[in-house]
Amino acid sequence: MEYVVVAFRSRAHTVAFHQFLSRYNVSSEIVNTPKEAGVGCGLSVKVSKSVFSAVKTAVSYSNYNSFAGFFLVKHVGGKRLVRSI
Repeated sequence: MEYVVVAFRSRAHTVAFHQFLSRYNVSSEIVNTPKEAGVGCGLSVKVSKSVFSAVKTAVSYSNYNSFAGFFLVKHVGGKRLVRSI
């Protein structure tokens, strides 16, 4: 299982970005930021890897100055692997 986490340093920006994606029918979920990422406010937006390109574009055109990064999360053999992308 692989997915992308969009981390922000602001809970308000996390919620606002999730709502923005919902308005454009992009499936997303608010989740706890993986501790392995070491950034953010504790909440992030989880999206499918298949929509990463569109989500990346949306963040680049947004005004979310609290954006902290994108992280690929993989579950392998019962372990969670997180890396910045």
